[in-house]
Amino acid sequence: MSMMDRSRLGAIIGEPHPLVSTKILDHLDQMARRFIAASPFAMLATSDAEGHPDVSPRGDGPGFVHMLDKHTLLLPERTGNRLIFSMQNILVNPNVALIFLIPGIDESYRVHGTARLVEDADTLARLEARGRPALMATEIKVGRAFLHCGKALKRSRLWAERAPGLKPFRFGEVIAKANAGGSEMEAMVDAIVADDYQNGL
Repeated sequence: MSMMDRSRLGAIIGEPHPLVSTKILDHLDQMARRFIAASPFAMLATSDAEGHPDVSPRGDGPGFVHMLDKHTLLLPERTGNRLIFSMQNILVNPNVALIFLIPGIDESYRVHGTARLVEDADTLARLEARGRPALMATEIKVGRAFLHCGKALKRSRLWAERAPGLKPFRFGEVIAKANAGGSEMEAMVDAIVADDYQNGL
């Protein structure tokens, strides 16, 4: 069996459309704000000092992760199993990633950044739920953020039905804005994505 390298990987998987990389931002834009505000569930990825990974589910009411500004998220810590793998990892390795989901929406939203644990009373009060402040918070400084395509969720048929009354999250909007394009670019990208969802699963 031959060794895998980047060129072989590209030959098997293919290369992304030139516009795709322009959706990757170094901040949280209006679409991110809208997505995160509607999301009741996220998965937090961390690693320890040796690089051993961990993934932890986090959830609460929609918008439970607060967007402090376009570069900062606050993730509340609630009561759980007290194993604190994620928080122990952050103490020794601040690199984290989040993937946000909204029930009924096939697209997800990904955020990569660096984290620190905070416990000041004002922050914990800001993250109050059910009449109680958060036990602790993870402050995440955003390095990369982007809308992720819905193929995996479409293939898995994860959602029984689409979320009612929620405006779609469109790649055309993201990519046209990143490339200073107008409605024609938006429509072109959305058509490409729609065709890919239809014929590329």
